[in-house]
Amino acid sequence: MDTIPANLGQLTHNQRQRLSFLEFCLYFLGEVRRADLMARFDVAPAVATRDFALYRQLAPDNLLLDPSSKAYFIQPGFAPLFGHRLEQVLAALMQGEPYSIEAVGAALLPGDYPALLNRPQLPILAAVSRAIRQQRLMRIRYHSESSGEQERLIAPHALVDSGLRWHVRAFDRLRGAFIDLVLTRILSAELLAETPAPHEQPAADRQWQTLLTLELVPHPRLGHPAVAALDYALADGRLSLPVRAVSAGYLLRRWNVDASPDAASKDPACRLWLANPDVLAGVDSAVLAPGWPAAAAEHPEFR
Repeated sequence: MDTIPANLGQLTHNQRQRLSFLEFCLYFLGEVRRADLMARFDVAPAVATRDFALYRQLAPDNLLLDPSSKAYFIQPGFAPLFGHRLEQVLAALMQGEPYSIEAVGAALLPGDYPALLNRPQLPILAAVSRAIRQQRLMRIRYHSESSGEQERLIAPHALVDSGLRWHVRAFDRLRGAFIDLVLTRILSAELLAETPAPHEQPAADRQWQTLLTLELVPHPRLGHPAVAALDYALADGRLSLPVRAVSAGYLLRRWNVDASPDAASKDPACRLWLANPDVLAGVDSAVLAPGWPAAAAEHPEFR
């Protein structure tokens, strides 16, 4: 085959793109096949074969071929060759965006946006995402508000963005229930060979499986409700928003939606009101919503 580049800087642009995608699949999904490269980059089988051979020479301890499945699996000695950016990783995992390690180009217009303060560590995110993909149990060390640092066995099945923090939705054997765990509070993570029992799988997570429709309207105390209707794209003064029960409280908190039954909030930040607060009955995350009668400290995020 062709001479192996002495370092990554000698790779062509296209090689860097393909090899970094190969590594992304290994790192965050736990496995990669030649067909993945062929589908992502529309390349011939021979090109994909050369890419795998090149990556194996650059990082022989990172992957191992399973002849029966024709898949390459991540190995315990895995060490990434490329610098993977958190924002691009999350966009690929959560939104299906085509993965690329290329830096975002210069802005076309001047602008500014808030910094992301809550940044999960890539090795932790990678371990969690592999466990979700492969339906495996994990042993983690977790630092909670109420219990300090503890070892837990969890069965993760989804990532959840609260708007302020990234969580993993998982069955926690310590509590015997499905809860949200803040990714930045996971200090270490180890995948286990064991798979979740039926009562630990997503189908048994009632809060995850339950879909609600939140009816959002301008807050009754507003002097000019039409302004709120413009700000939040409320067609005919109302927005019907479908959401999973597990995320309802996060959404209402993020957008400062008054969830009190009688629109009692005087907080000027609450410019929307939940017109159907009864929909939150039995919703665990409702305790996060402004104006909801229960205390937010009851939610696992604050324990």
